[in-house]
Amino acid sequence: MALAGKMETEVEIKSDGDEILHMFGGKKAHHVPNMVSHHIQNVDLHEGEWGDHGSVKAWTCVVEGKVETYKERVSIDEENKTVHLTALEGTDCLEFYKSYNLIFQIIPKGETKVVKITIEYDKRNKDVPDPQKYLNYLINLFKDVDYKLVQA
Repeated sequence: MALAGKMETEVEIKSDGDEILHMFGGKKAHHVPNMVSHHIQNVDLHEGEWGDHGSVKAWTCVVEGKVETYKERVSIDEENKTVHLTALEGTDCLEFYKSYNLIFQIIPKGETKVVKITIEYDKRNKDVPDPQKYLNYLINLFKDVDYKLVQA
């Protein structure tokens, strides 16, 4: 059984793709708890400036009813509309995974666009499940943030 893996999915969005990237890449991350507090309770900047490549943020999230923290380093590729988040610390994800990376990319699809969500991970042992609960969480998070942005 392989310990390293990758999970991917796409979520159709109606809001501006750049706005979504700024919400998770940094420039507007501090607004996310106000928009979807049932998913994100808090986000703090630990290094750099909001939206800077290489900045470090810590998120307090509610995943399947449980509060978890996730500290990440941000890499931003504006040209390819991609944000790469590398886990540095986390109450659950790094307890179970040696490495855990999130990649969000905005991709035009005909008349619409999608957020492609990728989770790259390396399990600590064979008994650790694939991070399906985190993929489900991210799908719902992006749908809710997109809804709020369209309503604004």
